[in-house]
Amino acid sequence: MRGTHPDTALFSIRDHADLNLALSQVGRMGLLRDASQVDQTLIKTVISELGTNIVKYAHRGFIRISRVTHDECVDVDVWAEDRGPGIENVELALQDSYSTGGSLGLGLPSVQRIADSFSLRTARNDGTIVHVRKRIRGPKLQARRSISSAAPEGAGWPAASSSPPWEVGCFVRPMQGQFVAGDLAASFEKPDGLLVLIADVTGHGPQAHAVAGIVEEAVAARASLDVATLVTELHTVLKGSLGAAIGLLSINARLGVFRYVGVGNTGAARCAGEHWRGISKDGVLGQRLPTLLEQGGTLGPGDVFCLWTDGIPEAAGKRYAGNNSYQPALRLARNLVAERGRPYDDAACAVLKWRA
Repeated sequence: MRGTHPDTALFSIRDHADLNLALSQVGRMGLLRDASQVDQTLIKTVISELGTNIVKYAHRGFIRISRVTHDECVDVDVWAEDRGPGIENVELALQDSYSTGGSLGLGLPSVQRIADSFSLRTARNDGTIVHVRKRIRGPKLQARRSISSAAPEGAGWPAASSSPPWEVGCFVRPMQGQFVAGDLAASFEKPDGLLVLIADVTGHGPQAHAVAGIVEEAVAARASLDVATLVTELHTVLKGSLGAAIGLLSINARLGVFRYVGVGNTGAARCAGEHWRGISKDGVLGQRLPTLLEQGGTLGPGDVFCLWTDGIPEAAGKRYAGNNSYQPALRLARNLVAERGRPYDDAACAVLKWRA
């Protein structure tokens, strides 16, 4: 995401390469901004330890990192979730120098010491959820510890103890000779799920980049609206500007459905799962609003959606995304832009993986 910093990032963890990618991205995404060097190191240690446990014991899971601002305080939450074998003896696993995996066993005990707030829920053959909160600004938290060896009630998103049923990655690259882009890719959580945005502002460079920032702020403030209404309001916001093409994919996680509206030279497709291709109507928001066509369908486990600007050739982009849909969302978005993006145009891509 560009323009403003995201408040949440979700990483799929299958191996140490995924874990290293998460560690490298968390600082770049601004989630640890204003944190001291010591706190940054401690939070990355938490991510590393929990991610290592996922790789070692469950072989697959998710790490979600959220920046929570309230009053004059800023906390960083780290959630680690897997559906592995669970922890058979929690109290023993939290003791120093204990390990069932042949290592030094420093993971969970060290994480618990670092945390201002620590909770762990686990059930045999039903996985483990660990939550760590670290305060980086404001009065120190009173340490809290919550341990449960029974399956949590109502496990699964949107309960606070679980990760959402999606993974999303967004990547933007300016054209050669420019330092900023007029293209935009971003995602926003909303009460019933997620909204994924792709936009291509007319032109390039700083002026287009500034309008892209307006698009991002306007969509963030209206993310809970239905996509057709949101696009109509965005057209009004952009009147008198350079104008923009846009694609919006709305996910209703409770109902397991998606809706899409596109205007101008943006594209969208389901690249893994049942065939679906979004249709973007000809037009430019802020200048000419076409009759909107709202499309949608049902989500299926393993679905991978890709949204792109015309800096990525449609056929080549869809083919690349389909052939590489196994990659984590952020890596796939970045690699698609790097491998298929036109060098003399801004390029942006958003990838959504539905895992429910």
